[in-house]
Amino acid sequence: MKEVRINPLTRVEGLGRLYLTLRNGKPERVRLEIFEAPRFFEAILKGKTMDQVIDTVARVCGLCPVAYQMSAVVAFERILGLEIPQPIKDLRRVLYCGEWISSHSAHMFFMHLPDFLGRESFLEVSRERRDVLETALRIRRAGNRILEVIGGRHIHPVNVKVGGFYRLPSPRMMENLLKEIEETLPVAEAFLREVLSFPFPDFERDYEFVSLGGADSYPLMEGRIVSSAGWSVSQEEFEVRFEEFQEPHSTALYSRLRGGGFYLTGALARINNNFELLPEDLQEVLKAHMPLKNPFKSLIVRAVEVVFALRESLRLLRRYEAGEASVGYSPRAGEGVGVTEAPRGILYHRYRVNGKGIVEFVNIVPPTAQNQGIMEEDVLEGLKRFGDDDVQRIAEKLVRNHDPCISCASHFLEVIRVP
Repeated sequence: MKEVRINPLTRVEGLGRLYLTLRNGKPERVRLEIFEAPRFFEAILKGKTMDQVIDTVARVCGLCPVAYQMSAVVAFERILGLEIPQPIKDLRRVLYCGEWISSHSAHMFFMHLPDFLGRESFLEVSRERRDVLETALRIRRAGNRILEVIGGRHIHPVNVKVGGFYRLPSPRMMENLLKEIEETLPVAEAFLREVLSFPFPDFERDYEFVSLGGADSYPLMEGRIVSSAGWSVSQEEFEVRFEEFQEPHSTALYSRLRGGGFYLTGALARINNNFELLPEDLQEVLKAHMPLKNPFKSLIVRAVEVVFALRESLRLLRRYEAGEASVGYSPRAGEGVGVTEAPRGILYHRYRVNGKGIVEFVNIVPPTAQNQGIMEEDVLEGLKRFGDDDVQRIAEKLVRNHDPCISCASHFLEVIRVP
């Protein structure tokens, strides 16, 4: 029996490692270890006001702060029974689109793309393909610009509050933002065409896809929780349908269906569960790949979602008419949940507040924790399928397909083979 340790994983956001057990040269067990120290955000949030929570949860992640803010603000506004005007809803949707564009482009180009071009890093890619470097920077800049204009800044935005925003962008800022998005869209569409020509490994898995769905538009902040298995539940039933459990090797909780197994959330799940809500030309692009069960093709899906997010931002900004920045409210006791689609999948928040609007209980379930079990299964099945002697290379590629957000860092890797 041999044990292969990949410590830490490279080209992922944060610190994680893989332990692979091989018997007679064949993979037998995979263990994904998320070992960063827990940051106790759920405890930190207790005793804070609702708006303090919204500002604090943005610090959970540098890549998807808007997702944390939006799941929280949806939960609080449900507690308060607030009716949010359509212009504020539109502006929030654009802000969320900005996060998808920024986060997806960071993963697609800097983390994932080298796997398909036979290179060890994006630095190697950029030396050989100056055009790819310029494309990457152009798309990511557009996403970041949306976050800056609407959210106040592109890292940990500060403009979101219960009831709306602290302030609205000026007409001049919106005009300039529209122009930048219009100029970026053809660049993203050209990259999508190139991605479609890539050779992808023949590797499909029979996932149960879980995402938001059942709404009138491709999901970011709306809809029920739906499954490719045919069931759907309200957002309030999340903890009835799913359960978390602890494994001693991980500081993140695993998730599974109650009475069932692991499920997949994220870009692949969204595209399979909401295919008909995409624009017709993007449906045509993906038609030959559907149902999309190859995790390597998540690169295609993210490129499609970037194009969609740019177009959706243009659509909403062109019709946007500024009104009040926010609606007022009076604190009241209650409990509420918010589920939104972070770039990596459904992000669940549940809060209980007292009559003064002070938070007394918090539960947050991030998408990467939900996907831990699936990632382990993918690595095990992938190593069996490909039978490659370069275990490290194959295992890391399989993990990178899922864009795990452990935290925002990337490190070198050491492999130790234990006889």
